[in-house]
Parts: sequence; structure tokens; C-alpha cells
Amino acid sequence: MTRVGRSGGKGAGQAVPFRETGPSGHRARMRARVLASGAASLADYEIVEMLLFIGVPRRDTKPQAKALLNRFGSLGALLSASADALREAGLSDRVAAALGLPASVADCLSRPDPLTRTPMGDWDAVLAYCDTQLADAPPGQLRVLFLDSINHIIADEAVDDMWDEGTPELTQRHILLRALDLHASALVGVRIAPSWPPPVAMIEGDAVLMQAISYHAQNLSLTIQDHVFLRQGQWLSLRQQRRL
Repeated sequence: MTRVGRSGGKGAGQAVPFRETGPSGHRARMRARVLASGAASLADYEIVEMLLFIGVPRRDTKPQAKALLNRFGSLGALLSASADALREAGLSDRVAAALGLPASVADCLSRPDPLTRTPMGDWDAVLAYCDTQLADAPPGQLRVLFLDSINHIIADEAVDDMWDEGTPELTQRHILLRALDLHASALVGVRIAPSWPPPVAMIEGDAVLMQAISYHAQNLSLTIQDHVFLRQGQWLSLRQQRRL
């Protein structure tokens, strides 16, 4: 018997292939579901499937996803398993890394962000921040705390300056441009003193630097709150010394 297509002409009698067949089509449909309904619409094994897509480019991952859930007992146990345990389950380093991504992201999101939540409204807050966040800063380092209009830290950055080689203009320019980039309203300079009391040349050099920055900051609506020298709980303020 001769099979006749619905229409004559070229291609009659040939089956028309379905679109999106095989693993690639399945993956496209799952991605479309996530975009339309969110990840909550997926079963546990489907979440594992999608993670396996990263490390398994061309293969049906559903059987492997279900086998992994059976081995580890639950989605949470699987995603929190160590790399060694995942390798013992027969996974490559690439696949193990993919399954470890959710735990890594959750850990990052659970950490408080001190730069966006730390107010610098008074001296105690500045010193408390420096004691905790800058305890390991190397001696001699210059740091700048850039603040927003309500004195919350936007950024805490080390500045590559050469206080003992006479290049304050470059440091001044860098700090002012960085304040503009960050849309900062104020800043606090912090020098990690290499000894105590700080070297006189360092105090004098930083005073000249911050005075110059303060002078130009007026045109940028930028306030220099203070510049402090710190060493192992001891501190010295240029503002309290009336040097700013």
C-alpha cells in the first residue's frame, strides 16, 4: 500500500517532525515554565534537572535527578552535600559545582551588608566600625569611608597613596573623583598608623591632603567629616585637633 500525504507535491508522504523533541526541547519548555510561573512551579526533581543542565549539556537529566534525590533523601540534603559526597555519587567536578551554587548564593544573601547598613552618625559609630571592619588592615594604609546624605556607608575603599613620597595631588584627585562616581555626600579618612603615636610627617602630610580635599569639596557639595589615625584601639582625630 502506498502512503499518501495530505497534499501532493514535494514532500508528500514524509512525516513532519515535531518541534522541540528530545532533551533540548524539554529544557526549553522547563525554562519557559520558570519564566512564566517562577521556580515554585517546579517539582524537586525538576529543580535538580535544571541545575544539572549546567554540567550536562546534551542528555536527559531526569533519571539522574531522581536518582540523586533518592540517594540523598531530600532536595535540601542534596544541595547542601559536600563536593566529596557528590563526587562519590558519580558526579563530575563540573556537575558538583553546579549543584553547590544554590547553597553558595543562599550563604551570600544571608550575610548582613555592613556597607549599606552601618550608620556613621557619631564618633562611637566610626570607631566601632573601624575596630571591627579594619582590624586586619595593613599598617600605613589609607582608607576612605564614603557616606550618603544620611551618613550611611556607600563604600569603604583603600587608597593607593604615597604619603612619604610627596604625591598628595594624585591622591586628592583620586578621592574627589571617586566621591563623584559614588555620588557621596560626605567622607571620613582613616589612616592605619604604623606606630603610636603616628609619625609626625604622616600627620602633617595627611592634614595637608585632607585640607586640600576639603577646600575643593565645597564646590562638589561634599563634606569632610573627619580624618582619623588608628592603631590597636588608639585614635587621633584631625577635626578634634582643629586641623580640619
